[in-house]
Amino acid sequence: MKSILFSLTLMIGLLGALTAANACACCGSWQVVNVAKWDVLNIRSGPSTKFQIVGHIPPGAACVSRHKECRGRWCRVSYADYTGWVNVRYLRWLP
Repeated sequence: MKSILFSLTLMIGLLGALTAANACACCGSWQVVNVAKWDVLNIRSGPSTKFQIVGHIPPGAACVSRHKECRGRWCRVSYADYTGWVNVRYLRWLP
């Protein structure tokens, strides 16, 4: 009986660890927030809406890399094959 309980406890612990690892695949990166489900976050060639759109990020997308370079509320990011500028009010840190 003790070995069955131990085995069950071990299996539950392993499943929890695997789930936590999968849920945190993008931990340590940024996620898109405050963008409607039907919209996208535009990535621009420079730090303002006056610059050309060079790509976009879907709402809720994670694994966005933010570069150290920022100007005001705009920061350089990389997502998929795109690199450019977004307003930081649309990003949230995933610890």
